[in-house]
Amino acid sequence: MTLANLLTMLRLAAVPLFLYMFSLQGISPHWIALVFVLTGITDVLDGHLARSRNEVTRFGTLADPLADKLIMLAAIISLASRGSVPVWVAVLLGAKEVALMIGAGVFLVSQSKITPASSLGKSATALLYIGVTGTILSVPYSIYLVVLGVGVSLLAGLDYLRQALGK
Repeated sequence: MTLANLLTMLRLAAVPLFLYMFSLQGISPHWIALVFVLTGITDVLDGHLARSRNEVTRFGTLADPLADKLIMLAAIISLASRGSVPVWVAVLLGAKEVALMIGAGVFLVSQSKITPASSLGKSATALLYIGVTGTILSVPYSIYLVVLGVGVSLLAGLDYLRQALGK
């Protein structure tokens, strides 16, 4: 068990905590945003730790992107359920992430190769974290960053598909 893997496991554990907090009436959105931002910080930190300590593990390589997708989908779906984000945004992101997880699973089984995160994927994640945090906190126009983040995420998904197909 490496420190990076521990951070990934904490991020996975934060998903039900985030959903629970989002379901509570009367909780300050600042607490919800704090949990969400901490998951983003651990995402950056666990990757940095794993690479800098030469502790990249198969578990981390698989669990890290899963944790990222689960917390982001939990946030987008929660916001859509409150009407803070259009449902179509949640459906688009959800469909892309499910397709990517299925594709990654098939690709992994058939070739045992994992495609690293691209700059497009990292840009989408940054836009989504900023936009979702702003939306949780009711910052005006944050929804535009969410929509832009979903658009960039869709482009990143197409790029991953292109890489997987070797074209």
